[in-house]
Amino acid sequence: MTLLTLYALSALLGLFIALWRSPRLPRYNLLVVIAAVPQLGSLLQIDVPGMFLVSAAGLAIWCLSNRAIPGVLVVGAGALMNLAAMALYGGRMPITADVLAALGQLAEPGTHLAGSKDVVVASSPLWLLSDWLIVMSEPFVLVVSPGDILVVLGILLWLILSPHEERQPEMLTVHATPMPVEPFARLIPGQSARPALTRLALLAAANPAFAERLLQDPLAAAAAHPHYHVQLDAHDRATLHAIRARARTVGEFLGELADVVDGK
Repeated sequence: MTLLTLYALSALLGLFIALWRSPRLPRYNLLVVIAAVPQLGSLLQIDVPGMFLVSAAGLAIWCLSNRAIPGVLVVGAGALMNLAAMALYGGRMPITADVLAALGQLAEPGTHLAGSKDVVVASSPLWLLSDWLIVMSEPFVLVVSPGDILVVLGILLWLILSPHEERQPEMLTVHATPMPVEPFARLIPGQSARPALTRLALLAAANPAFAERLLQDPLAAAAAHPHYHVQLDAHDRATLHAIRARARTVGEFLGELADVVDGK
C-alpha cells in the first residue's frame, strides 16, 4: 500500500500546484483513465486480458494529442519505457529477486507482489527498464523504474512550465466595449449634408461588430451590410479613406465620422 499512498500524496501535491498556477489542461483525459484501468487491476491482483494493449493505445493517443503541452512527451517517454518492460510479462512490471534480496525480502520468480503491479523474475532482458531503483527502504519500501522517474519529471514540467490558459486577443475584446453614445445623439437622418455617412454612423453606433468592420475596410463594410446598402459618392469614399488613415481604434474612427456628418 506504500505505492498507493505515494500516488495519493503526489496527486494532492499536483492538485495544489495546478490550483496555484492554473496550467494549460490537456485534452482527452478520459484516455488516461482508460489507460490506468489495467494498472489499478494489477494493484488489486486483478488481471484483465487484452487491457494492456488498450492501455498502451489510449496512452499513445493521449500523448500525441497533447504533444504541444510541455512535459507531455516526457510523460509519454516514461510510460513507453514502462510498457516495454511490462509487455514481456502480461502487463506486470518485472522486479528481479536480487533487488528484493537487497531489501531483505525473499520471493520466488513468478510471484505477484501484493499491493503492487510487480511480478518477481529471476532476470529480464529489459531489466534496465524494470523496477530496480530503490527510493525508500524499510519500513516504507518503494522501488521504481526509470520510466516512473520520467513520468514524475514530465508532470512537474507540465505544472511548472505549461502556460496559463490562453485568453482572447485584445483586438477581439473591442466587440464587448460599449460604444460612446454622445457623438451620435445629435445625428438625425435627413438633416445632414452627408446622408450616406450619417447612415453609416448610425448603423455603427447600433452595431459594434459593424463598427469594427468599418475600421478595417470602410468601403467594403458599407457595400456589404446585410440589411442596409449604403450608396457612397466619390466625396464620401475619399472622406472614409482619410478617416481610416488617421484612426487607430473604432472609437477614434467613429468620433471623426460623427464630426464630419455634423459639419465640423
